[in-house]
Amino acid sequence: MFANLISRIHDCSRVEDILQASVENVKQSLNCDRAVVYSLQSESIGEVVAESVNPGFPQTMKTTIEDPCFMARHVDTYRQGRITTIDNIQEARMTPCYIETLEKLAVKANLVVPLLLPDNELYGLLIVHQCSQPRAWTPAEVTLTAQMALQIGWAISNATRWSESYQLKSGIDKQKYYNDLLITATQKIHQGTTRLEVLDIAVAQAQAMLGGDRAIVYGTSPSNLGRVFAESTLPALAPLQGTILEDSSLSDRRIEEYRYGRVDAIDNIYNTDGDPSSLEFAKIAIKASLVVPIMSDGRELFGLLSVHQCFNHRQWQEMEIDWLRQIGIQTGLALVKAQLQEEVTAMKSSLKRAGVVKETISTADTQVQQVKESLSNSIQTIDEAKHLMRLLSHEVVNLTDKLSSEDLNLVRIITKKLQANAEVASDSTLSLQSEVTQLETVVNSAIQMYKSRKANEDRFETRVS
Repeated sequence: MFANLISRIHDCSRVEDILQASVENVKQSLNCDRAVVYSLQSESIGEVVAESVNPGFPQTMKTTIEDPCFMARHVDTYRQGRITTIDNIQEARMTPCYIETLEKLAVKANLVVPLLLPDNELYGLLIVHQCSQPRAWTPAEVTLTAQMALQIGWAISNATRWSESYQLKSGIDKQKYYNDLLITATQKIHQGTTRLEVLDIAVAQAQAMLGGDRAIVYGTSPSNLGRVFAESTLPALAPLQGTILEDSSLSDRRIEEYRYGRVDAIDNIYNTDGDPSSLEFAKIAIKASLVVPIMSDGRELFGLLSVHQCFNHRQWQEMEIDWLRQIGIQTGLALVKAQLQEEVTAMKSSLKRAGVVKETISTADTQVQQVKESLSNSIQTIDEAKHLMRLLSHEVVNLTDKLSSEDLNLVRIITKKLQANAEVASDSTLSLQSEVTQLETVVNSAIQMYKSRKANEDRFETRVS
């Protein structure tokens, strides 16, 4: 029987299973009416945590006993290995209250052995009851019970260490799982090339990771207060994207707290001490929410990332809160990166358009130079024509004595027409020259503006890279 006890309790990995196997084996080994394990919960309170009892006798499982005097009178002696045997409670020297308690449990005789852990810590008591009649406990029975209690203590200690080790490993595995998910989510968020794409990826990852019913990002700036920029939600829920949340909690003081890292984890919106926002949350089917800030640049608050539980309440775990906080941080960094990328894309498009403008300006400049050259030739030709007119006038004067009056009149008419045409050509050339000068000024100004803009764009590209 002793070997059977050792085999059974050392096959158990849970303390509860060890205790139940122990009391069953002890009752069977001693052929008694009841065997229990009485665990010390505090200095003065104990509870029956395992029991095996014959039919027809009261059950004591989960019975709690409070005895303020127990610690002062008995704990140290039990820790030192004290064993108590009572063959007949009616003949024992016990206080009436103890006798009354035992009688309620139909106890006629009992055997009490301490359950000590390997470090000599008192876990509780292994108690054996005889209820049908008084019983004289033999030294062999006492020794066997003490040896069983020793093995039970070792098994409890091993199971406790195994449980602690398992919980630690489970915690490490869970932390690794969350870290892997966080790394994957971060990589996906930073793949967004625009701010809107970054936000869409962030809410999708937040909802999937936490298993929420909805995840949204909404603004906190005065111009976009409460506006939902991105959303990932279950099909059964009405969409919120583009709407404005009437959240009275978005006060200036609360927004300032978010700017310095405030996180709100609400397990039940109806347990928020009369916060009016709970009624507003209920309108959009929210029963629990987790909210973290998104910082886009230094202490600049872009908005809030929130995960909603809409069909039931939820107790948010510390690891979940920390994970969503990290997603908020990474979303902010990705927004800054995406904004720079958008500016670079816009600048490249502007540079492309500027290249077309440059070619147009260059062509205009070439054409102006050609017009100037042609105009210069025209002015030279007109000057030569004016010179010839002067020579012609001189020759006409010399020929007046040799020509008839009719020929002379004809020459004078021709001369006047030539002079008039020369003056018109001269005036037109001067006007055209003025217009060309103005056009040249405009073209030169455009060239200077292009050069200045190109230099600014080069400096911007250098800063971004």
